Amino acid sequence: MEQQKAAPLPKPSSTVMVVRPVSATGEFELFMVRRHSKSRFMPDRYVFPGGRLEEADSSPQALDRLYGFNLEAAEPVFRDLPGRGAWHAGLNMTRPQQAGLYIAAFRELFEEAGVLLAIEESTGQPLDLQADQGLADRFAAYRQAMQANRLDFIGMLAQEKLQLDFNSLIYFSHWITPISEPYRFDTRFFLAQAPLNQVAESDHFETTDGLWITPRTALERYAANDFYIAYPTMLHIEWLNRQPSLEAAVTAARQKAVVAAMPDQLEDDENGPAFALPPDVINNW
Repeated sequence: MEQQKAAPLPKPSSTVMVVRPVSATGEFELFMVRRHSKSRFMPDRYVFPGGRLEEADSSPQALDRLYGFNLEAAEPVFRDLPGRGAWHAGLNMTRPQQAGLYIAAFRELFEEAGVLLAIEESTGQPLDLQADQGLADRFAAYRQAMQANRLDFIGMLAQEKLQLDFNSLIYFSHWITPISEPYRFDTRFFLAQAPLNQVAESDHFETTDGLWITPRTALERYAANDFYIAYPTMLHIEWLNRQPSLEAAVTAARQKAVVAAMPDQLEDDENGPAFALPPDVINNW
């Protein structure tokens, strides 16, 4: 009898839903990128900027760049409700590794969207990438160098004397890829407001397109088979669409409980694999 192959362990990763206001009434939109059609994971799908945790993200040098974070504090890094949902399926991570997921979120947001949520050490003020064209060009060059593996993120921050604004990332949810999938991730989702003095843009490397879109429009296009997104992405956009304003979304995100979610795989439909959350998680994740 052929031995059944063990499911691959999920890889720790971070994803950022970055939002900005579009009207005085509270309407807002979110930035999404389209993965390359040749990507092994979710090709041609629109996703939130994000990626895997790298070893350097949890290093002392990296964690020293987290402004507003105390590695020695007693409170947990993430507020998942213990024992609930897919708690048992999550990776066992050290506190530095968990904090490193924030670093990964900041890094991937800069690499994939060009948005850097940083504070200048000399002034304590948020970084203004539109202060002058020379500054914008310098950070665009940094981004290209990182894509070519000629520059590391923490080295760039140290060179520019920048700290990462820990409190600008709002921990939102925890999703784990089902064991039936060939590529598995243990992903922490964050919500962040885009600085109005920065321009979000696809990296045209791992992703081929980037756009700002309201949650309502994204769902309408998804229903019309004109906007390809994954099941977890759809549920996150639905949550955002239910919020009456950007301010309400930010407040609700800071207050919501987090129950680790791992969808069940159903029989494939005409669009491929279909998923659903367990009844005890669908309204609580």
